[in-house]
Amino acid sequence: MTVGCARERLLGFIVLFIALAVVVIGPAAAQQPNAPVVSPRPQNAQPPVARGPVVPQRPLSPEESAALDRLLAAWETRNASVKSWSCTFYKWEYNAWSPADAAGKRLAFTEATGELKYAAPDKGLFRVKESKQWNADRRRYEAKAGEAGEHWVCNGTSIYEFRHAERQLRETRLPPEMRGKAISDGPLPFVFGAKAETLKARYSMRLVTPAGTTTQIWLEAVPKWQGDAANFSKVELILQARDLMPFAIQIHKPGGQDRDVYQFDPQTSLLDRGLDLIRDFSKPVTPLGYTFILEDQTPTPPAAGR
Repeated sequence: MTVGCARERLLGFIVLFIALAVVVIGPAAAQQPNAPVVSPRPQNAQPPVARGPVVPQRPLSPEESAALDRLLAAWETRNASVKSWSCTFYKWEYNAWSPADAAGKRLAFTEATGELKYAAPDKGLFRVKESKQWNADRRRYEAKAGEAGEHWVCNGTSIYEFRHAERQLRETRLPPEMRGKAISDGPLPFVFGAKAETLKARYSMRLVTPAGTTTQIWLEAVPKWQGDAANFSKVELILQARDLMPFAIQIHKPGGQDRDVYQFDPQTSLLDRGLDLIRDFSKPVTPLGYTFILEDQTPTPPAAGR
């Protein structure tokens, strides 16, 4: 695996620690045509509605630019103080095969529940505990019996990935430049520790908070760099105004049709407590019947005398 692939694998779950949050979204918010819409609870799901293809953004007014600067500065300060965080998440995936309800509204192709854990500066855990896929014949979501979900662990020096279909546990040792706070300079640097100036340099950002909303801060980011645009076309963030802590994210993939939506459950959110750094981020035990594979991305020192 190349270093680039290792970075992509790492950011596959690091992106889930994006600092965006919101209290439960009500009907008034759902009616806003220019804002991401996130379901408040999976059992009451009215899943998010796509906002359409990315269009060129108009320049910000001086007032809009000043408001964005104030938010990013406060966000950077808040994120720098986060030592650890954990919560339950809900995920919806939309693609070309996503079904529609009787009214023609697009439904998620899959929906899932899992757990997230983060410890500064570069430790993380992402695990899907339950996943359901739409059954077109029965017109309902059904769990796949016996199928384990996506599972990652990063302890800062290695990423451990459970590849259940191949019955493998893979360890990718990270090169020094990807350890510690350097992770925030990866393909999607909306992680705890990301700098305001880094975000502004790489993304066209603007506030899209619905009029009259006081408990939420809604933010949109469109990539400026081609490398970032290859990973996603747009990210929509929602921040909780009282503490700027995570709750939800909508990631639009290139092409404009596929998107992933994550929501973080505030009822299970634990900030700076509740984590066992040794137990949660240690090397996982290889499951019975699985093969352990090491993919070392650390540089090999030159041979003596060269």
